[in-house]
Amino acid sequence: MSIPASSPLAAPSLLQIEAQFKSRIWRGDAFGSSPDEVVSSGFDKLDKALPGGGWPTRSLTELLLPAEGLGEIRLLSESLRQIIRRGGNILLVSPPYIPYMHAWENLYMDSRRILIAGVYKPAERLWVLEQGIKSAAFGAVVGWLPEVSQQTTRRLQIIARAAAGLIFLFRPVSAQFEPSAAPLRILLGSARRHVLSVRILKRRGTPVASPIHISLPWTGRFSNSVASLSASDQSNAVDRSSLSSVVT
Repeated sequence: MSIPASSPLAAPSLLQIEAQFKSRIWRGDAFGSSPDEVVSSGFDKLDKALPGGGWPTRSLTELLLPAEGLGEIRLLSESLRQIIRRGGNILLVSPPYIPYMHAWENLYMDSRRILIAGVYKPAERLWVLEQGIKSAAFGAVVGWLPEVSQQTTRRLQIIARAAAGLIFLFRPVSAQFEPSAAPLRILLGSARRHVLSVRILKRRGTPVASPIHISLPWTGRFSNSVASLSASDQSNAVDRSSLSSVVT
């Protein structure tokens, strides 16, 4: 005997499934939303292109760089500043240079809220990243990963789902051709002085067809403070696009 369509044992329709789990599923050809909290990037054009309208929490965000110092720290400065204003701490894992904290202060980030983990052996770096993501002590974790496997990004993404903060991974530009479990992957490039090219390679939904040009924040007191830095200090500033003597 056939089961009537009204029977509770009847399989739900696709429309019913979508209605029940609308905050947890998305069609691949549609612009996705984020069921989790997001933090504004501080740039309207970028927020409009990010699912949910900002940087996603509980998720890996990969930023792919052809070289350090393009302006990547200034790109993240507004969102990191929001985390700090809420009383959160920032963990930096394996930055390529010793961050020059006066430069961070000039971007209105309280350096007392920033912890730097100078570990560079692959196993140690991953261990610190995992512990930082798992810890409730950090509102954002920023890590530099020169080499990492797809299996490792999958593990980090699984851990990230239980975290409540932002997780950014800086990786080399060559990583764009490697598979990754990160739901959001962005390729950064320099468009012109103090303007960053941001191309979204992977997001919930279709990729963005053309890059977004972001005018990076700039303060006069920042430029005045870096003018007197020694060559050694300048190389330790991390975001060297802010240094007038370095950017041409």
